Amino acid sequence: MRAILTYHSIDSSGSPISVHADAFSRHVEWLVTEPVQVVALDALLDLPPATDAVALTFDDGFENFQSVAAPLLAAQNLPTTLFVVSGHVGGTNAWGGKSQADIPTLPLLEWDALGRLAEQGVALGAHTHTHRPLPDLLPQQVEEEVERCREAIRTHTGHSPTTFAYPYGAVDRGSAEVVGRLFRLGCTTEHRTLEPSEDSSRLPRVDMYYFRHQPGLPGWGTPAFRRRLWTRRAARRLRGALSQAGIGR
Repeated sequence: MRAILTYHSIDSSGSPISVHADAFSRHVEWLVTEPVQVVALDALLDLPPATDAVALTFDDGFENFQSVAAPLLAAQNLPTTLFVVSGHVGGTNAWGGKSQADIPTLPLLEWDALGRLAEQGVALGAHTHTHRPLPDLLPQQVEEEVERCREAIRTHTGHSPTTFAYPYGAVDRGSAEVVGRLFRLGCTTEHRTLEPSEDSSRLPRVDMYYFRHQPGLPGWGTPAFRRRLWTRRAARRLRGALSQAGIGR
């Protein structure tokens, strides 16, 4: 079984984007003691579907990735991909200048720090220029959001990203076409493991927030593990449908 694991911030706030440092440390310990390979995101889809393997990804580029996560990953030689919002580098995750009530406003890494991480082996991926949901934009705006991010990362770090993550996991046909043309892989937030055949521009990821109270991924590969992912995915879809209908606001 193969899966892309996703984190955002390593902090103690308990928010929906946060995993505590102690929990992350336990996750790393699980990854190095269990018979599950940790491979680079670019390499994961090249492995046979029956391979027990994961790729690690972090969205947004928080400073705590460098101070907390990166040293633990480097100590165990675990590859990872960091998705960067180019227009907010050196700023915060108050996207569009607006903070969210249930999300902490935290500092994001500067370009120099991102460049050093890339030199140390962290793969930098694109996460748009301003973190706007792509389906809400006009086709020309989608192109601009994606291309500006890719070019900014290349200009400031010398590394050209080959992978992309959709802000909020929001993707439609038009945005997927743009991402598929410019990147090898595009990642959503669909909470499931990889199937034998996947659209490389719409890859699912397992959100590690839901395992923040677990030492890792207990039951990996079992029917119970898959049911847990399905149940959580169904609940997320229901919340999204209710939100779009204006229920529960």
